[in-house]
Amino acid sequence: MPAKKLPDTDEGRIKALEQIIALEENMNGKNTISVRDIQDVKNLLLSYERLTVGAKQTLEDEIAAEKNCFPLFQKAQLYISHFIQVLYLTVIRQEMKVENLACYGLEYSDDFTLPDLSTQKAVIEWGERVINGEAERTGQGGSPIYNPSITKVKVHYDLFKEADYSLKIYCQNTNRSRESMEDLYDKIDSLIWSAWTKAEFTYGTLPPKEREKKYNEYGIQFYD
Repeated sequence: MPAKKLPDTDEGRIKALEQIIALEENMNGKNTISVRDIQDVKNLLLSYERLTVGAKQTLEDEIAAEKNCFPLFQKAQLYISHFIQVLYLTVIRQEMKVENLACYGLEYSDDFTLPDLSTQKAVIEWGERVINGEAERTGQGGSPIYNPSITKVKVHYDLFKEADYSLKIYCQNTNRSRESMEDLYDKIDSLIWSAWTKAEFTYGTLPPKEREKKYNEYGIQFYD
C-alpha cells in the first residue's frame, strides 16, 4: 500500500475534514471513528474556517495599507531630500554657517552628499532630524528655510509616518493570523491521518474496486 499524502493547502485540509464529517454522520451507528473524534473534527473545522477567513482579511488589509503607504513614502522622501538639498545650497551661498548643519545631524563634505533615503526607516529617521533641526536652528535666531518650508515637509512626513505605523500594525495582524493557522496544522493533520488510517483498517480487506471507492469517499490520497 502506498504512503498516504496529507493535504498541504488550507482548501485541501478543509475539504478533507468536510468529507470525513459527511461520511461519518451517515454511517447509521457503524462509524469508522468514534463520536468523540467526529465532534473533535467538527470543532476543529469551525475554528479552522474562522481563522482562514480572518487570515484572508488581514492579508487583504495589509496589501491595501501597503498600497496606501508607498506613494506617501515617495512624497515624504522627495520633500526631505529637497529640504536637505536646499540646506546645502544655503551653506554654499554662505547664507548659513556650515556649523549649523550639525543641528540636522548632517556633516560637512566637499560634495554635500545626500543621506540614503531609500528605506522607510531612513525617511522616518531623517524626517525627524530635519524637523527637529530646523526648530533648533530657528530657535537660535536663524532664518527659516523656504521652498520647501519645514511646515510642508512635516505635513508629508506625518502622513507617511502615520501610514507606515498602520502598515506595521496590519503586518503584525497578518503574522499573528498566520501563526494561529500554523498552530492548528499539526492538530488537523493528526486528525485527518487518524481518520484515514482507521478507514484503511476498516476497508482494507474489501475487493480493490470497493476499497478504492471507500478511500475516495474519505478523500484519502496516496503518493504516486
